Amino acid sequence: MMSRNIRKEQAAETREKILEAAKLLFARKGYHGTPVREITRKIGMGDGILYHYFPGGKREIMAVLLRESFEHRRNEIQQISLVIEDLDLRDAMITIKRRLYELFTADMDLTRILFRENDILGFEEAEQLTMLLREQSEIFEGFLKNRHKRGEIRDLDFRIASRQFLSSSLHAIMSKSVGMQLLNEPDVYKYMEENVDFTIDLWKAP
Repeated sequence: MMSRNIRKEQAAETREKILEAAKLLFARKGYHGTPVREITRKIGMGDGILYHYFPGGKREIMAVLLRESFEHRRNEIQQISLVIEDLDLRDAMITIKRRLYELFTADMDLTRILFRENDILGFEEAEQLTMLLREQSEIFEGFLKNRHKRGEIRDLDFRIASRQFLSSSLHAIMSKSVGMQLLNEPDVYKYMEENVDFTIDLWKAP
């Protein structure tokens, strides 16, 4: 029993090493610029070990990286909705922006892959990404409707308002992922607060 558990742990560790090595190389050199041999060389193993864990090769590795990323981020986004429930409007909106930014920039290798390699997304991965973005927008749309009922903001097209607000968060994430100062703001958190204050001023109840 002990040796079986050890083998399982070793297998899980090897699988994780392959995924981490591939993620790093995909982010730095691109999916097409990374041959399988370079992935296995990075972890000091033969090519056969990669196909043992991922029979579909690079394509399967990419699919697994994205699927696991989407699942993690979906869970985290759902947690955000619980955290902000009892916060005042400004604190809740700042928390949403901060959490989303940190969620997508905590693993910059994966975020860079997502932005740069979108041309290789298969139907399933593209659908997962679409669902993730849609769920995020729907959660925030529900948040805005609830705050309207409380009298904190005026009646809006909540669907469009949600998308606009989240798009500004995506802009900050893209700026960091591509290494360009698209926002022209050295302090991204200060920018978030200014953006929230500006938005609340537009949305506040008369």
